[in-house]
Amino acid sequence: MHSLWMFVLLWAFGFHLLAFGQPSLNQLQQQAEQNRRLQQLQQQRIEQLNRDLANLDAATRQQLQELRRLEAEITRLERERADLTRQINLLDGQKKQAEARIASLQKELEGLRERLSALLQSLHRERAGRYLPLLRAESFTDLSVRSKWVGVLGQHQTDLMDRIKNTVRQLDEERVRLKLLIDTLTERRAERQQRIQALAQNRQTVQLTVANLRQQQAGRQVILRETLQAQAQLRTELNRLQSRIAAELRRIAEERRRAEEERRRREAEERRQREQQAQRQREEAARREREAVREIPSVPRELVGALQFPVRGGRIAEAYGFQGNDWQTLQGEEASSTIVAAADGVVIDSLFIANLGYTLTIRHSDQIATQYVNVLEPRVSVGQRVGQGQVIGFTGGGVLIPSNQMWFRVIFIDDNGNFRYVDPSRYY
Repeated sequence: MHSLWMFVLLWAFGFHLLAFGQPSLNQLQQQAEQNRRLQQLQQQRIEQLNRDLANLDAATRQQLQELRRLEAEITRLERERADLTRQINLLDGQKKQAEARIASLQKELEGLRERLSALLQSLHRERAGRYLPLLRAESFTDLSVRSKWVGVLGQHQTDLMDRIKNTVRQLDEERVRLKLLIDTLTERRAERQQRIQALAQNRQTVQLTVANLRQQQAGRQVILRETLQAQAQLRTELNRLQSRIAAELRRIAEERRRAEEERRRREAEERRQREQQAQRQREEAARREREAVREIPSVPRELVGALQFPVRGGRIAEAYGFQGNDWQTLQGEEASSTIVAAADGVVIDSLFIANLGYTLTIRHSDQIATQYVNVLEPRVSVGQRVGQGQVIGFTGGGVLIPSNQMWFRVIFIDDNGNFRYVDPSRYY
């Protein structure tokens, strides 16, 4: 991320430099290349952000599923706890009813006991009085009936007390059973409550995790939007640069077309002149040759015959002056043939034109410089000192010149700074 923003700063700095001056075609192409590289970096960043968002989205969905599972489990346990509470309340009511029934029966039993005790005491006090009616019986049968009636009366009281005791015992057992059942349900309700609390803690943890994931998603989405906006700006700027490059190429092509038309016009004019004044042209050519011969001594003697052939293993495909050209067309053995410096010197210019590739100019002395056109990959830069035979590049940089050829010029500079092209063959 740091390298991306550093590249953005460099790109912006370069753009401002272009804005303050008239950029060359080479500068526009370099700026466009930097723009494309920055777009690639931004595209990689966008793809990484999309992958991060997809991972965060998957993690969020997983956590939300876990959250829904926990909430469903908590709801189920809360329903069970409420159901257990209802059962406990119902059993507790039944237990209270049993306790009230027991209390009522115990009270009734106590009353029976008191009445039986009073009856026994009364019988004891009135034992003689109870025997007298028996003795006054008129017959033995009447005596037996009276005696049995007194026994039945006592036995009825006793049976009633036994039934009440049995009922109290059964109710007490039911109360104990209800208490045990209530205790069991209470434990189950407490266990459900503990599980609910544990699940609630887990739910809180999952909720925090989901909130954190969503916060990360929001951050990634902000960065993604900013990156997409920056990419859109770069795309707009790249389109603008490409338009300027296309316009510059059209301008150069137009200049070349005009130059070509002018050259053809001159050639046509020269052909007409040659047809009309062949003799005068031969005399003029002879005169120019004599002038060139007179100027040759001004060339440094150490360079005469000292220039190295600049294309390794190459040959002269078109001589200097062919069809009016001011260069010598040299041809290598294959595409991207090696180009070497013709002599010791300093690189004074490196110009890139799409149709012609790179043009390198090396100055060897105050009066002599050499020029190499259709260079594919310069191996030297402006201001660099080179030696004779040093590799300075390869052929094949332009589209108008075959990839195995190069235009080679020798430039003669006079004392006033004026220059003209001369036949390179004079200096091999």
